[in-house]
Amino acid sequence: MPSDLGESTSVSLSETSATLGEGDAAYTVDLTISDPGFKEVPVDMSLNASQSTATPGEDLLIPADTTLRFPESATSDGSVSLEIPVVDDEMIEQAETAAFNLSIPDSVDAKIGTSQFSLTIENNDFFEVVAGASDLEPASGNTDAHCTVQRSTGEMVFFNSSDGGIFSYDSGLNVERSASNLNSDISAESNTINRCDGVAKDANDNVYFLFRNDEGSTTYVYKLPASGSPTVLGSEAGLRGVIHDNGTVYLAGVAFDGAPEDGFYSVNDTDTEQSVSTVVTDADLDLGYGMDVDSDGNLYAFSGGFGGTASRTLKIVRVTNPSGSAAIEEFVDPYRSGSPLVDNEDNILDVDVATKDGNEFLVVYNASFSAQNGEQWGSIRISDQSISLLFNQTQLAENTSASGYTGGFTEPMAVGANGDIFVASRQAFGASHYIARVADQLP
Repeated sequence: MPSDLGESTSVSLSETSATLGEGDAAYTVDLTISDPGFKEVPVDMSLNASQSTATPGEDLLIPADTTLRFPESATSDGSVSLEIPVVDDEMIEQAETAAFNLSIPDSVDAKIGTSQFSLTIENNDFFEVVAGASDLEPASGNTDAHCTVQRSTGEMVFFNSSDGGIFSYDSGLNVERSASNLNSDISAESNTINRCDGVAKDANDNVYFLFRNDEGSTTYVYKLPASGSPTVLGSEAGLRGVIHDNGTVYLAGVAFDGAPEDGFYSVNDTDTEQSVSTVVTDADLDLGYGMDVDSDGNLYAFSGGFGGTASRTLKIVRVTNPSGSAAIEEFVDPYRSGSPLVDNEDNILDVDVATKDGNEFLVVYNASFSAQNGEQWGSIRISDQSISLLFNQTQLAENTSASGYTGGFTEPMAVGANGDIFVASRQAFGASHYIARVADQLP
């Protein structure tokens, strides 16, 4: 009869899954009908909340339940469409999934073919200002952020070289150690502490700083515990890099700046006023400020333009077995042929280890003045030394709400456990103070 369905009326989704980015605004999925007959066919598309991580109103705008209708005039293989608007929420987050179920009322004698559709919404917000100038302004009014590190709780800890104190930020600014208390802690230094040359954190959220007065040569290895009183573990001239591993604080020393020799040193993480111990030295090294350690306990640092041999000049070096028979080897030339990193001599200012999908990477900050789009942040996969450009200064400035970007003089980044990169900007040349987070950039 003209008002009946066909003998085998069936409705299906044209696809089972799709992916789009938040910036794509909407996705359209088609439903098709076969042997429709001559009767309207209502079809319900409902969001399956138990199988979805996307939230209506926050990640997508479609109502929780939507009814589509094939008209009486529909022909076989005819289609109707459902548009799914997506919210560009400007938040750094994991990909969200919306699962939809297809159903037909029991009163309608039609079958369902493909009955579920899954839409994955990929985040497109990789750059986020965590703390702006007003957020970082202490009571003294002297805003600044150097030597940043992230605790496991998510808060950022940093030294304010203008104020002279140690602060943390997590939804608000907190004083970890005032300038007067910090200077009292480092009683062996008669001048004001106003320079930080390195920072590291251990698994228990204790933070280790390299502090000095910028007119002096002595560097103090300062431990800020997660709870309890700070201590000075040791001191030495010419220390530039610091990292913690398995009860040991490893240090990078530069003879030109006063260290006994070019190389690597250590103190333990508990005793006070220690003399630094030599791990391994090499006169051909010219170590930079950044260093880190991988899961096997190997140390990494950058040797700059004053290294004495080709195997040490402008290379990232690795120290194997630092707690035993330590040996220094060339790890990789970050400026080798085909590398996206631009060589302008002594410009790898930081080296941090990060893990993604079971792979370890060195995240490097390259402050080359020769790079067309400004300073560069790149990664070097430890397993095969493959080099990738993650983002540059232009991308950072264009994708944050803060004005401009100017790098700090030491430790301009921190890398979180999940690979998030935190970059600190200082107020100069039209830029403003802020700490930004850049997410999901590792290959």
